[in-house]
Amino acid sequence: MKALLLVIVAFAGVAVLGYFFTPGRGKPERRVLVIGWDGATWEMVEPLMREGRLPNLAKLVERGSAATLESTKVPISSAAWVGAVTGKGPGENGVYSFFEPVEGTYDVKLISSRSNQAAPLWRILGWHGARSITFGVPVTYPPEKVEGVLVAGMLSPFDAQYAYPATVTDLLRARGFVPDLGAWREKQEVTFERVKEQLAIKEQVLHEMLVAEDWSLAMIVFKDLDVWCHRMYDGELDGPVAPHYELLDATLGRLVETAGKDVDVIVMSDHGFHPYRRSFFIHPWLVEQGFAVASTTPVSLPRDTQNLAEKRAVEHAALLSMLELGQSAAFAGVCEANFGGIRLNVKGREPQGFVEPAEVEATLVRIEKALLAWRAPGRAEPVVLKVHRGAALYPGEFAGRLPDLIFELDPSIAARSEPARVPYGEHAKPYPDHSLEGIWITSGPHFARSVERGRVSVFDLAPTVLALLGLPVYTEMSGKVRSELFLDAKPPRLVEERDDPAARRGYRPAPEEYDDKELEEVKSRLKETGYAQ
Repeated sequence: MKALLLVIVAFAGVAVLGYFFTPGRGKPERRVLVIGWDGATWEMVEPLMREGRLPNLAKLVERGSAATLESTKVPISSAAWVGAVTGKGPGENGVYSFFEPVEGTYDVKLISSRSNQAAPLWRILGWHGARSITFGVPVTYPPEKVEGVLVAGMLSPFDAQYAYPATVTDLLRARGFVPDLGAWREKQEVTFERVKEQLAIKEQVLHEMLVAEDWSLAMIVFKDLDVWCHRMYDGELDGPVAPHYELLDATLGRLVETAGKDVDVIVMSDHGFHPYRRSFFIHPWLVEQGFAVASTTPVSLPRDTQNLAEKRAVEHAALLSMLELGQSAAFAGVCEANFGGIRLNVKGREPQGFVEPAEVEATLVRIEKALLAWRAPGRAEPVVLKVHRGAALYPGEFAGRLPDLIFELDPSIAARSEPARVPYGEHAKPYPDHSLEGIWITSGPHFARSVERGRVSVFDLAPTVLALLGLPVYTEMSGKVRSELFLDAKPPRLVEERDDPAARRGYRPAPEEYDDKELEEVKSRLKETGYAQ
């Protein structure tokens, strides 16, 4: 009886999904399947393929091509995935972190899909009458109305309507699906068995979606690999992360088979992963170099028992309390992997500004020189390899949300903003965190075969997909069409977005903000994954 019931539910799911899928008005002749393995790194993928443990991924590489993907600087899932689906940098789309500054204060607030000020792929396809399946892409909650189906990913509260149409949320909830793996650590223990259970549910629903009706683009992100790596990545093939890669590879093979032989496939990650054995702590360094004054008040980070709805704001304030802001020229910005940020404390911009506007350039130059010249005790090699101006690296209307300086460390050293007594330290146990370089694999009837390992940017996804589908590519996109990967390398159709008659210029979805309960839940998940300090 139970088996019969499960079969009935599964077919009911196909019927419900089929109801919402109807042929597009101007559907492209081609179809593209994008599979995102969040946090996948060649550091693991290459040796696992050599051992025959990722056969489906290896088949795609053999039939197509592979490249190293360069993520955003800093390599963080929020900025990277938003950059991938818009083809634009953080200065243009407005997303650089999981938190954005509250103007006129030192406070920050959690981002949502409304923080992204650029059109993502599914919206552009919808403008042209093409349908899409979007499932699990970070920073898509609250979901917008799309031509097709959108199931939001990371940052989605469980009790909210996290999918469009809303009936899809009900269907997923009935199956026992949860939209964000991170919540398991709140009330449930994260185990490998739980990961497999959720992956099986997701795969079954995706199978039903892919076969139900027409779609031109299916973009699916598996965020759980990143969450798993944050807890236990050690870079070892016999370690706890390798079996997760094998699970994803099996799912990849079945999804590609379901999609069909006529579908072009892109497998990518938004960044890589690395076990860091050294860390560079920004606030102690700023104090040591005379760019900040340490507070005499001990830093007290909130305990886990504190109200989680307010926890992130309190933590942010506690970290800033490491410094006497009224006497400090700079403080730490966003950090991830071996990339860190520094923001000047400017009079008229920050509430307790210390640097005169006329002194901003000279202060930036002094900090840049000090970063590049600094050597850790007992280390002859430089710690900081490059320093970028945030607004120059990612220009645009929203460049003011970025750190003033973005610096790149030696690839073996992680940048950190947490409390510390000294600027530099070595770990007895590796600290798992993101790395700049991810994976990119293309295969399918319209992709060329190449044995050479190329290099692409995370921003190249959107323009490449649009060109592959025969849709216009907007000249405002900072990413490039990787036409060298195509069998037919004809020039893409480049237009300004405002000149594209299909683009509803200025259109933005208007979902509701997070309520207090949703903020409490989402912030606690970010804390546990290491995205919030």
